Amino acid sequence: MTIAEKIKLENLTKQYYKIALSHVDSSTQLTEKQKQALSSLIINEQAELPGYEERKIKFGKFENREFVVMMTDIRDSTSIINGPNGLVNMFLIFYVYAGIVAHIVDKHKGTATEFLGDGVLNLFGVKELGLDDALVNSMTAAREIMYARQHILNPFFLENDLPLINMGIGIDHGVTIVTHFGYKYDTDLKAFGTCAYNASKLSKAFNQIHVSENSRAIWPIRVGGTLSFGMLNFVDNNPGYPVID
Repeated sequence: MTIAEKIKLENLTKQYYKIALSHVDSSTQLTEKQKQALSSLIINEQAELPGYEERKIKFGKFENREFVVMMTDIRDSTSIINGPNGLVNMFLIFYVYAGIVAHIVDKHKGTATEFLGDGVLNLFGVKELGLDDALVNSMTAAREIMYARQHILNPFFLENDLPLINMGIGIDHGVTIVTHFGYKYDTDLKAFGTCAYNASKLSKAFNQIHVSENSRAIWPIRVGGTLSFGMLNFVDNNPGYPVID
C-alpha cells in the first residue's frame, strides 16, 4: 500500500465515521468525545458514501458462475455488543469497517456483495478477471484490509472511544449462484455455494487470512511475489492454509 493510498483510507475512515455519527439519534448514549464530534459535525455534500460500483459483473436470474469468494468477519463482536455502550459502538464500527472493506474490494475489481451481521462477502469474477487474477486480486485486497485494520481502523477507533477489532478473512473459489433475493423492490444480492460456505468458515480465525485447500492447490506463482502459506490447519473444522506475511 502506497502512502497516498494509506492517506486516502485514513480520510475515508474519518468521513465514514462522521456519516455514521450523523445517523445516531439524540437519545443515544455517547461518550464525551463522541458527543463533541457529533456537535461539531460538518459533512461535505460531496462526501463519498460507503459502497462500490458494479463493474462487469451483472446479477439477475439464476446463473452458474465461477467466482473467488473472500469473506471478512469481525471476530468476537458479541463482546463489543455486550460491552459498555455496545450497540451504538458496534453500529459505528461496522459502518466504518464495511465502507473500508467495500472500497478496497472495489479497487481490486471485486464486488462487496453481502453485508452479513459483522461480515462482508466479496466476489471476484473468474469470467471477467481470469482465475489467476481473481485469486491474486482477492488476496491483495485481503492483505490491504488486514493492514487497514491494524494501522488505520484500530488507531482511529482507539482515538474515538471505540473498541479495537479483530478480524478473520477466508478465501475459496468455485461455482457460485448469485441472485437478488428479497420482497418486492426491497432486494439484496445473495451468493450461494460451497465456496461461499468454506470462505465463511475460514474467516473465523483471529487476525489471519486462510485459503481453502481447493484454492491453495492451484494458487498462481508469480515472479517477485511475497506470498507464503503456513501448514494446513483447521478453522471451525474446515481445512485451510494460513497466509504468512
